[in-house]
Amino acid sequence: MKKLNITPSALSDARKKLYYFTFLNIIAFTLLSGNLITLFSLRLGADSFLIGMLSFFTYISYLCMLIGRSLVKKFGVVGLMGRFWFARHLMMLPMLITPLIAGKGYYTAVYAVIIFSVLGFSVSRGIAITGYNPVIGEVTTEKQRGYLLSQLQKIQHAATLVVSIIMALVLGKQAPLYRYVLFIITGIICGSFASFVFMKIPEPDNIRENISENLWTGFFQALKRASFRKFIVIHFLISFATFMVFPFLIVYIKKIFNQPDNFILFYTVFGSLGAILMALISGFMIDRLGAKPLYFIFSGIILLAVIPTILSPGTIQPEFIWIFASAVFFFHNMGNFGVFNAGQTYFFSAIRAEESLNLGVMFFLIRGLASGIGALSGGIILEWLQKFQSIGTADVFRIYFGFVALMFGFIMILIARMENLGAYPIRNAMAIIFSPREIRTVSLLNRLDRSQTVSEEKSVIRALGGSKSELSIDDILNKLTSPLFTIRKEALSALSTLPVDKTVINALISEVKNHAFTTAYIAADIIGKRKIKESKAVLRKQLYSKDYILGGKCMVALANLNDRKSLGAIEDIIRKTRNPGLIVHGAAALSIFHDPASVQTLFAKLKEKNQPYMRDEIILSIAGILGFEKWFYPVYISFLENSTTGISHLIDFLSDNRPQKQIVDQIEKLYASLPITGPSQFSMLAEKLLQQIAVKPEGADISPLMLSAVKDAGLARLVRFRFLIAATITWFGIRRHHT
Repeated sequence: MKKLNITPSALSDARKKLYYFTFLNIIAFTLLSGNLITLFSLRLGADSFLIGMLSFFTYISYLCMLIGRSLVKKFGVVGLMGRFWFARHLMMLPMLITPLIAGKGYYTAVYAVIIFSVLGFSVSRGIAITGYNPVIGEVTTEKQRGYLLSQLQKIQHAATLVVSIIMALVLGKQAPLYRYVLFIITGIICGSFASFVFMKIPEPDNIRENISENLWTGFFQALKRASFRKFIVIHFLISFATFMVFPFLIVYIKKIFNQPDNFILFYTVFGSLGAILMALISGFMIDRLGAKPLYFIFSGIILLAVIPTILSPGTIQPEFIWIFASAVFFFHNMGNFGVFNAGQTYFFSAIRAEESLNLGVMFFLIRGLASGIGALSGGIILEWLQKFQSIGTADVFRIYFGFVALMFGFIMILIARMENLGAYPIRNAMAIIFSPREIRTVSLLNRLDRSQTVSEEKSVIRALGGSKSELSIDDILNKLTSPLFTIRKEALSALSTLPVDKTVINALISEVKNHAFTTAYIAADIIGKRKIKESKAVLRKQLYSKDYILGGKCMVALANLNDRKSLGAIEDIIRKTRNPGLIVHGAAALSIFHDPASVQTLFAKLKEKNQPYMRDEIILSIAGILGFEKWFYPVYISFLENSTTGISHLIDFLSDNRPQKQIVDQIEKLYASLPITGPSQFSMLAEKLLQQIAVKPEGADISPLMLSAVKDAGLARLVRFRFLIAATITWFGIRRHHT
C-alpha cells in the first residue's frame, strides 16, 4: 500500500473507492447480520435467549477495538481494516452447513456453529473498524467531511432498503432454508470484494506514529469534565436501552401476530425508510440546532415507537397489522439511527481535537458494551417472564416494553439536563422545528453552505435578512470575513433586519472601527437605525475619519442615538468642511437633533458658495429643526418646479388657517415680493413680520437669529432662502394666531 498523496485527484479517487466499498459492504452486512440472521436462527429453533446473545456478540465486538488499536502500528489503518474485514466474512462460512446439521437433529451443534460464526464475525469486525474513522478523516477536508458522511449514509440506507425488499420478495411466506443459505453466500462474496476495494485506498500518513499509548489515562482525564462525564453516562444508558428494543421487535411481531418471514422483512423496509428520513432530518437540522435537542427528540421517537407495543391488543385485524408493524419499525429505526448520529455529534463537541482517536475508541467501546449487555439482558428478561404461566405472551411483551419505555423517559430527563455545548435549548429548538419561518431559514442556511456563485450567495443572504430569524446571525456574521466587498455589504444589509445580540453589536462596532473606505459606513448606518448605544465611543472617534462617507454616517448615527456630547463636534465639522458628503450628512444629523441653536451653523453654511442640491439639503434640515419639515417638503418641491405654484400653496395654507387679517395682509405682500422684487424689498417685509411673530421651535426663541439672517445680504440673495423664510413666517404666524 502506498502512502496517501494529498492531492485533489488522489482524494477524489480515494473517496470513490470508499463509496464503492460502502455499497458492497452494506449489501454484505444486511445479508450477514441483523434481521436475516435473526430469522434464519429462529427457523433453526433459536429462542429469545440465543437471539439476545447473538445481538450481544454484534455489539460487544466494539471491545475488540482495543486489539485493533494495538495492531495499527504493525498493519496500518488500511491494512488492518482490509485484512480483518476479509476475515470477518470468512467466519460466516460455517453458517452454510447449519441446515444440514439441523436436518440430522443436532440442534446443539447448530447453535454452537451459529454462535461461533456470529462471534467470529463480530470480533473480526471490531478489530477492523479501528481503522475506519482515521481513513474517513484523511480522505476529505474538514469542510467536506459532513457532506462525505451524508453521502455514505444515503448509500447505506438506500442499499439496505433495496436489499431488504429483494429479501422479502425472494423469501416468501415460508422460504426453504436453502434460500437463506444463498443470501449468506451472496453476503460473503460481496463482503470479500468490499475488503479488496478498501485495501486499494492509500495508507494515510503518520497514523501509526501518532497513536498515543495513554488510552485509559486520557479517558479518565476526560471524565473529570462535567460535560463529557454526563454524556458518557447517557451514552451508555441510551445504548443499553436501545438494544433492549432493537433485536426483539422481530421476535415480538413474529410471536404476537404470527407474521411470515417475508412480511417481517417488508416491515424492515419501512425501518429503512425511517433511517433515510432520519438522515435527511439530521443533515438538515443538526448543524443549525446542535446535537442536544436532536438527541432528545430522537430518544423521544424511540419512546414513541415502543408505546404501541404496550397499548396494542393481542389480536389485530390483518389489514391493520401492516400499518401497526410498519409504523413501529419506521419510527424505531428513525430514532435508533438518529440517536447514534446526534450522540456522535455531541461527543465531538464534548472532547478536544487531540483526544479524538483515544476517546473515539472509548465511544465505540462503551456503545458496544452497553448495546451487548442491553441485548443480552433483554433476552434473559423475556425468558424469565415467560416462565410465569399466569402471564400470556402478549402481556410478557407489554411488561417488557413498558419497562423499556420508563427507561427512555428517565433518559430523556437526563438529556434535558446535559450542557448545551453551543446547541439551542431544547424548548427553543422545538419552537424552531414547528415554525415554518424558522424551517425556511434553516433551508436557506443550507443553501448558503452549498452556494457556488457570488450571485447565488448574495441572493441567499438577502433572503436570510428578510427572514428576521436569529438562526441566521452566526452565518451572516461569518460572511463579514468574505474577501468580496459585495458579499460583506450584503451581509451587513441582512444584519440591519436581524435580531440584535451582543455578537452582532460587537461585529458592527468592529466594522466601524476597522473597515474604513469599505463597509464601515454601512455598519455605522445600521448602528444608528438600530440605536445601538454601546457604539457611541467608536462613532465619535470616526467622525474625523478620512473616509468622509463614514464620517457622515457617524454624524447621522450619533444623532439617532441622541448623543448630545457629539453635537458641538458635528457643528464644528460642518463649519470647517467643504466636502459635500459631510455637509449633507451633517445637515441631516442636525435636523435629527432638533437643536434650535444649530440653525445658525446651517445659515452660515448656506451662505457659502454651494451647489443647489446642497442648499436644498440645508434648507430642508433647517425646516426640520424648526418643526415643519413634513408640511414644508411637498410645498418646497412645488416651488422648485414652479415658483408660482409653490407660493400658491403657501397662500392656500394661510387661507385655510385664517390668522388675523393684519398679519394676512403683510404675509401676502411678502409672498408677492418673492418672485418679482429684489432681496432688499423681501428682507424689509420679512424683518417687519419677524418683529411681530415669535419663532420658537422646541420652546426656544430664535427670532433674533432669524432677523439677523434676513438682514444678511449673502443669504437674502438666495431665492431658496427667501422661500424658507416666507414659509417660516407663515407657519409661526398661524401658530401665534391659534395660540
